[in-house]
Amino acid sequence: MQSNMLESKSILAKLMATENIHIEEQNVDTASFDVESRVLTVPVLDKEITGIQYDLFMGHEVGHALYTPLEGLKKMHELKLSSGVCNVLEDVRIEKRIKNKYPGLRNSFVKAYRQLYDNDFF
Repeated sequence: MQSNMLESKSILAKLMATENIHIEEQNVDTASFDVESRVLTVPVLDKEITGIQYDLFMGHEVGHALYTPLEGLKKMHELKLSSGVCNVLEDVRIEKRIKNKYPGLRNSFVKAYRQLYDNDFF
């Protein structure tokens, strides 16, 4: 079941990103997207990650794939801006845009963030 979910969510992420991004499952705490190499890394699926949380992780990282410019990240490092502050601001910006592009994600994001908060993820 879990490998079927990974496969279907990966295909969906590639379609949403409108490019053939590479998706890797690794033993990490949370999903991430490398803007330069175009690799979306997702946590190894286990019983604790729900389908809705996976939708959040994939949707959020696809938001980076679509809307986070590599030039902006390079400029942030060049100006020695706080990466933590910039990451929070960028996360808010891309989540707003991805939810506008794919309105069906809104409900999944709300439910998944509630689940993650209730499970002391943050």
